Amino acid sequence: PLLRALGFSLTEDVIWKRVKDTNTKIKELEQKEYDVSAVFVTFETEQGQRTALEAMNFSQVEVLTNTAITADPSALFRGNTVLNCCEAADPDAIRWNDLKCTTFEICIRQLLTFGVTCALVGLSGYVLFLTRIKVSTTIFSIILSATNSLVPMIVRILVSYEKHRREGAMQASLYVKVTLFRWMNAVIVTWLITPFLVTLGESSMDLISTINATMLSEMLLAPFLRYFDIMTLLDRHYFAPRAKTEAQMLSCFKGGWYNLAERFTDLTKVLLLCIFYSPFYPFIYFLGAATLFMQYWMDKFLLLRSWQRAPTVGADTPRFSRRYFSTAAIVIGVIGAGYAYARSPFTFLCSCQDGDCVGLTDSTTFTNVSLLNSTVLESVETPTEGYYFCDQKYLGFPPIPSKQKYSLQWMTSGQEDLTRTFGWFCVAVVAIYGVYALFSPIIKLTLSLVTGVYEPKGIDQRKDFSSGVGIECFGYIPSLEVGGFHFPLLACNIDNIDVGLIKWKDPNHIKEDAHRQYDEHNLIFDVSRERRNAVFSAVKHFPPSWCSKTE
Repeated sequence: PLLRALGFSLTEDVIWKRVKDTNTKIKELEQKEYDVSAVFVTFETEQGQRTALEAMNFSQVEVLTNTAITADPSALFRGNTVLNCCEAADPDAIRWNDLKCTTFEICIRQLLTFGVTCALVGLSGYVLFLTRIKVSTTIFSIILSATNSLVPMIVRILVSYEKHRREGAMQASLYVKVTLFRWMNAVIVTWLITPFLVTLGESSMDLISTINATMLSEMLLAPFLRYFDIMTLLDRHYFAPRAKTEAQMLSCFKGGWYNLAERFTDLTKVLLLCIFYSPFYPFIYFLGAATLFMQYWMDKFLLLRSWQRAPTVGADTPRFSRRYFSTAAIVIGVIGAGYAYARSPFTFLCSCQDGDCVGLTDSTTFTNVSLLNSTVLESVETPTEGYYFCDQKYLGFPPIPSKQKYSLQWMTSGQEDLTRTFGWFCVAVVAIYGVYALFSPIIKLTLSLVTGVYEPKGIDQRKDFSSGVGIECFGYIPSLEVGGFHFPLLACNIDNIDVGLIKWKDPNHIKEDAHRQYDEHNLIFDVSRERRNAVFSAVKHFPPSWCSKTE
């Protein structure tokens, strides 16, 4: 019953009923009228594209009010409509089924999945807290690496319920959620659950030992878990031999899943770990370099030998990572280092000098001493020099000597000079990050309300589109990726276009008429001929005269 509730092990009657219901729904949907969601135009030259985008570089106010304030009237559609034009992503990066979704629906779904991700962060943090306090740091590091490898799979399922018009936007959403989980698990949670007094200790439960175990686990266990992909092994060695059709068997050998955004999170996580904990453990930089070395070669091997092909998303993900998260990792690491230097020596003790401790007891032996972790010691002997309690844990921002309370000052003169310099450096780093990563996009967004903000990127390659059709240039052909099918399903009539515009070919259906080899993968044949033009996308191809095929 549980498998059937999840859609597995269904009986023939249930499957047949679903087929009939689906056919009935298709007939109902094909009678409806559908508005255009988006229009994609491919230009023969890059200069032609740039000229068109510059001419139609409207502000958002002009688009929303359909009023040409500063625009040339000749750039209006049919002389009276202001179009919202922008440079399109790569054809592979268009999520055709989500183009119809509204911005409100997209935001609501992302907020819901983000809330679930935060709940997973809290649950994982609680489990790690119990493991570190009551078990051992070794088991803690193993569970940490295991959750960092497994939870992204859960996050990927959550993100699949979101709606995104571009693959790059979906990658960015996945990147944010996976990064939040891994940063919180590996760095923030570890720092929060560590008692203040065991920060610089040498026992297995102290912070340095925990960091060392975490880095070794990331270096060895994480690549090992990626190599022995459980789902890929099950597909190849369990489900494939039991497949009932050849198509089902072949689908079990399509390779493991990987995502560029998910791989970038490992890079930023190691970067954050190294910078954040380097004041306590300088050797962590060597461990970080070794970890990145191991992950690089393991990922390269899997990319070339095991993983399936990922969608082409261009440079969006690396640019997004570099602008926001790689820099954020450095900023957070610098701030953490500043507080590490300011809180040293992590003892909650201030020394009595020059008669500052008037009224303290002269006794050096104490009995029944209760520690912060509720441990009671029968007797404790202290040195002749007196100490009193001072709170070194709670400092404001920036971590500078003036944040110490007047009567609770533990910093030496050299430490004050260091923390003063480092504290103001933290302020400078935060300010630079705010301008670079946050303020600049806000300014651009504000300017887009009153003026066009399109700017050409890169150098004009001076290549004709038609000269590369079928080789490096492909068209915007609406298609859907559906589980269980080896090839995408086309959602348009391709009779009047060059099949070289389609990026893939089915080697099992080679026919004399190249258009007919795609019939098995085209959804238009599931709808009556009269309604095809109203239901499916229209694709037109107008090649220049010099490349038109002649008899």
